[in-house]
Amino acid sequence: MKRQIVVCDNDVEILNAFSMIIEDGDTIVTTAANAEALSTVLDRIKVDILFIDIHMPNRNGDQILRELRASDKYNKLPVIMISGSSDGRSISLECGADGFLAKPLDIIEVENYIRRFVYER
Repeated sequence: MKRQIVVCDNDVEILNAFSMIIEDGDTIVTTAANAEALSTVLDRIKVDILFIDIHMPNRNGDQILRELRASDKYNKLPVIMISGSSDGRSISLECGADGFLAKPLDIIEVENYIRRFVYER
């Protein structure tokens, strides 16, 4: 069975990087450029892990994560927060993220999170 990785970020380059680097025969990467698109994606597929940017237009990633943690359907979904801001790590901890990635992204760290939360479960 193929693994489903979802990335939500308003930076198109980040979305493209995840798709190009992570997607392979065993892994499908689905991208969302904003909270509304993410909601549609989450309703459509069974997600194995979510990577989400903290600072986005309309709704920030930490707000979205708090809503996910409050729902029965997504409260156990592994969520890794992404941010280029200096307060990103502390925001991630406060809202209950399973991990944090600083921008610019280190692909080894991305792969480690995928291995830990998707393939080693």
